[in-house]
Amino acid sequence: MTTARDELTDLAAELVRIPTENPPGDERPCAEFVADWFAERAVESHLVEKPSAERAQVVAWVGDDSRERADSEGASGDESESDDSTRDATTFVLNGHLDVVPAGDPERWEYDPFAGTVSEGRLYGRGSADMKTNLALAMLTVRDLTPDIESGDLDGSIVFHGAMGEETGQPGTRTLLEEGYGGDCAVVLEPTDFRVGTSGKGVATFRVGVEGSASHASRPDQGTNAIDAARPVLDAIDEYDDRLLGREDPLVGRAYATVTEFEAGTDSNMAVLPGRAEFLLDRRILPDETFSTVEDEIESLLATVEREAGVETDCSLVEHYAAAGISPDHPLAERFRGLSAKLADAPADPWGLEAATDAREFVARGTPAIIWGPGNLAQAHAVDEYIDLADAATGLEILKTGAKAVLSRE
Repeated sequence: MTTARDELTDLAAELVRIPTENPPGDERPCAEFVADWFAERAVESHLVEKPSAERAQVVAWVGDDSRERADSEGASGDESESDDSTRDATTFVLNGHLDVVPAGDPERWEYDPFAGTVSEGRLYGRGSADMKTNLALAMLTVRDLTPDIESGDLDGSIVFHGAMGEETGQPGTRTLLEEGYGGDCAVVLEPTDFRVGTSGKGVATFRVGVEGSASHASRPDQGTNAIDAARPVLDAIDEYDDRLLGREDPLVGRAYATVTEFEAGTDSNMAVLPGRAEFLLDRRILPDETFSTVEDEIESLLATVEREAGVETDCSLVEHYAAAGISPDHPLAERFRGLSAKLADAPADPWGLEAATDAREFVARGTPAIIWGPGNLAQAHAVDEYIDLADAATGLEILKTGAKAVLSRE
């Protein structure tokens, strides 16, 4: 006899076996699998080919309210969110992403990253923790709540998101909301060890260029080594990061400024001094900071180095994820904290994530969203990534119980 845990394990393993590495981002086969899975169970689903047909997303929904909103609002992309207390019934969104980070060199893995191997109570593979198993939780929750929603025993609607591009900050979830597949509250399913995240840091990544002048390495005095020219810029960033020690949020920790990539001389002969260096600057943004302020700080830092050290620089924005948060006392957060404490022995204190998630897309539209799920965040992006399947089964129980409570307004 197949148990609920067996069914969850099999579904999560099937999802892991569909490679969706981003970059490049080949989410469509996984989206098609999910859509077919729902169709076989008579749950309405739809492939969303925006912002990319090659990287299609998938949505599913149960309940008249969610269908009417998608039909009426999706064409215009003009969705007006409201507090769930003003609506006759609640539309609850379960949001997850289809993409995973690249697995890297498979020789470093003991388990094939896309085999979906189950061993000693764990599911191994890229995306097992982040976050194919949590997609499976959401899929099974939608299926299992369908009879009660359709019969009217649950007074509301449920929407499933399988979004593209989360790992690289692409507008997958944002597009789904613009197309009308929104709701009154949401759970963004990430591996949090059952802790309930109500806020998350933002991040701005800048590409900084430092100019030198190329010359043959046998006559370095005839040029300016861009690597040397970059030293005062890097020193200034270290000093800036030290100053950021004084900025800290009680839930998500401190702000950071970190160089994550440096490149110089790779486009020339190894005996040539590089005429230009480029590096990536990663600036983690707290919920009470604004992007415009951070941008001004980086601009001022570079201007000071140029003035004091005579270094010529340029700077461009690579990507920006906004910080976002809701009140730790929001009823949705309190409900999931209580269930997680009771069923998973998780800490019940307010908490936030140091990383950015798609929760920001909901919060930006006025929709309360929490970040929650089984799985250890330390396993995300790791070699031999895994999730404990007993934890996953507990997560399914919590998610179904929490969803029922939201839809029945308990």
